[in-house]
Amino acid sequence: MIGTLNHALSILLLSSSVTLQAGFLVLATMSGAVSATDLHGVWLTEDKDAALKISECAGQLCGRIVWLESSTEPGGSLRLDRNNPDPARHAQRICGLVVITGLRSTGADTWDGSVYNPQDGRTYRGTITALSDQTLKVHAYIGLPIFGRSQTWTRVRNSSANDIEYNCRSGR
Repeated sequence: MIGTLNHALSILLLSSSVTLQAGFLVLATMSGAVSATDLHGVWLTEDKDAALKISECAGQLCGRIVWLESSTEPGGSLRLDRNNPDPARHAQRICGLVVITGLRSTGADTWDGSVYNPQDGRTYRGTITALSDQTLKVHAYIGLPIFGRSQTWTRVRNSSANDIEYNCRSGR
């Protein structure tokens, strides 16, 4: 009888230990989905011809163009979203346009969302991976990720961010 009781207690303690370990594993996995890198701020594209500000938009993150190397066409007119599939949006300025939407964390330092390319008027699926606090890998694709393109973006220092945003407000 005592042997049976000891055996039952051993099983109970073992199963409690397994339950606790499983609980810690779940918590560790859940905390792994919380990103350590803060995406908020201004990021310069790989070609250094545009900068985007990533900020909160309706509970998710989005990215707005805040600087273009050239915010005007060669003739001097403002660059407009002429390739947008919605003709009603052809008159909107590219500088100031929200081009990254619905970013949500999908793992440690990884976010998924949508990326609009005003150069071709198409919207792509996108993944952003923080390589460090100062660099991001941005991958946009249609269908499978292997059919996409990646860029490395760099964070703009706060002192430069206000100067960059002036470009879109002034149209220069």
